[in-house]
Amino acid sequence: MALELIPVIEIGYNNKDIPTPGKSPYWEYPILWDKYNAESHKKAGFKDDLTPYLAGSSFYRLSEITDSNLTKLVIDHTHEMRAGIYEREQASAFFGGYVLRIDHQDKYFPQCCGDLSDIHYWEKLTNGKDGFYAGHPQPKVKVDTNIITLDFTVEEFDEHFAPTPKDVLVSFEISSLKSAIEIVKQELENFEVRLEKINRDNNLNIERICELLIWNDED
Repeated sequence: MALELIPVIEIGYNNKDIPTPGKSPYWEYPILWDKYNAESHKKAGFKDDLTPYLAGSSFYRLSEITDSNLTKLVIDHTHEMRAGIYEREQASAFFGGYVLRIDHQDKYFPQCCGDLSDIHYWEKLTNGKDGFYAGHPQPKVKVDTNIITLDFTVEEFDEHFAPTPKDVLVSFEISSLKSAIEIVKQELENFEVRLEKINRDNNLNIERICELLIWNDED
């Protein structure tokens, strides 16, 4: 079994001057939503094109976001905190999270309120802890010896998983998840270097920027 965790950032810059597509969900009408997102990004001031991880979605892989676009994301994401509108403790890591990919098939995408610090929750699963939370709705988790099973038949507050999982039950070995976490942490360490450079080059003076935007101070 080839298991991967793909780190992605959710980039949403809706603009009132650009009408949203009249058809949804995005994974069934990817061309319409890709066009809408591209126009919104251009209107928002992104200099380079953004290619989504999944057509039509607002998820973008860290390694595929250019330095120019990442700089804008950092500045925009931290603007209100740096302006003193709210305290650091109220700030969040970059929204998004981790796509669970098994044998080259995407099984589970970040849900509402997920962010990059959710790597901590995946780690907890490898320690046999079933208190999994990485946004909502969330699957029911069963940890049985060396096997973790995610149950997507559970729905919270009439919320539905997006995109709709192709499999209602997804099982994998804890050892496979541990290996995937080690690999994704290397990618996050590379991402740290980019964030630190942006912080310096733009005189943002954000203390421990990587803890803020990736790991979340409170985790």
